[in-house]
Amino acid sequence: MKNNQVIKSFVEGATIGKSTTGNLFISGNKLINYSTVIATRKENKIYLNNNHYSQTTSKIQNMIRKSTNSIIEITESQIKNIA
Repeated sequence: MKNNQVIKSFVEGATIGKSTTGNLFISGNKLINYSTVIATRKENKIYLNNNHYSQTTSKIQNMIRKSTNSIIEITESQIKNIA
């Protein structure tokens, strides 16, 4: 799958899935890029890690923002407490 397809699957509730490269993947309620939790779902809400990383990760974060209106942006340390 392409990154946008993985993100769409995650937003729609998928619990497994990965990109063609394997760098972006869904594990349960978490969307992970390499080893960083980029987003997590809890109680029908999506929490987005809004820390700045690489250009590619920023693109992924922006794709998530555009794919749903039900996002709560939080820091990496906050997302670790939820995930």
